[in-house]
Amino acid sequence: MRYPTRILLSAFLLAGISACSTPRENCIAGATADYRTLQASISETKLNIARGYAVHRQSVPYVVPNTCYRTDPNTNATIPYPCPTTAYRTVETPVSINVVQEKKKLSGYLKLLPKYKAQADAGTRQCIAQYPDEA
Repeated sequence: MRYPTRILLSAFLLAGISACSTPRENCIAGATADYRTLQASISETKLNIARGYAVHRQSVPYVVPNTCYRTDPNTNATIPYPCPTTAYRTVETPVSINVVQEKKKLSGYLKLLPKYKAQADAGTRQCIAQYPDEA
């Protein structure tokens, strides 16, 4: 592939990726990220308290056997050869928790919620003011 063709292809790919979300949406997502993270932490803590234990999630690699093919340059024959690939699965393990500490943590999260909500709302208003033409 020639150099100018690569640049053109890269430009089209970038244009396609950026078309997935508007500047306003990107701005709002950034402005509300901390608030959404806090909400997720609250939900997770409530689930932990209700279950009585936490769930530790870990991505574990495993090998997937696969067969690839190449062409022998001398005989033009197709030759299979093993080419294992690595895939990942999520393993969930129960972890004991101190329910009293989890309740204290939840209380702290709930106290922070109004502050983070106000910041997210202010950030969203600023994004709408900055990008008014999008509906």
